[in-house]
Amino acid sequence: MNVDRRLLIELIPGAIFLAVNAIWGLFPATAAALCGTLLAICLRYQIDGQLPYLALATVVLSVTLFYVSIILDDEDFIKIRSTISGIAFAAMLFIGSLFKPSLLERSLGYKLLILQPGWRAMHFSWGSLALVFALLNELVWRSSSTDVWVLYSTVVGPIAFGFYWSATWIVCWYYWDELEDQD
Repeated sequence: MNVDRRLLIELIPGAIFLAVNAIWGLFPATAAALCGTLLAICLRYQIDGQLPYLALATVVLSVTLFYVSIILDDEDFIKIRSTISGIAFAAMLFIGSLFKPSLLERSLGYKLLILQPGWRAMHFSWGSLALVFALLNELVWRSSSTDVWVLYSTVVGPIAFGFYWSATWIVCWYYWDELEDQD
């Protein structure tokens, strides 16, 4: 079995977050996960030769909310990061679908040969998934203990990746551009 190094790198921050939280708690776990995310960004840059901008934006948001959490001594700001990220990502996708070419077409068009309606479907499916995961984060952190939320937030990353991959596969299967693919 051939495992993509990029996928393993993406799991580093979550594994660090879970392990450090089990030993020292949420604040040290968040700091360690931020360091793990920076390490993952450096490794991805080394592999791909370009910075993963979505990961960088997540780090900026995470550092900001972590700083506010420390200043106010309130862990809720750490917990809402996934909600804010999900809503911001969904808004970016829905607005990005209005551009010509669309945001996802600019980002993935070199790899995915899909028809124009497919790009709209991709924006809608990814944006909807982002909102669903933002809502789930809100439900879990508001109704569960911190340890349950930490476990949820660590596990939901790979699950979300599976949903995004599935949505992409379905859209590509339905809207694949056969004529462009033959060239």
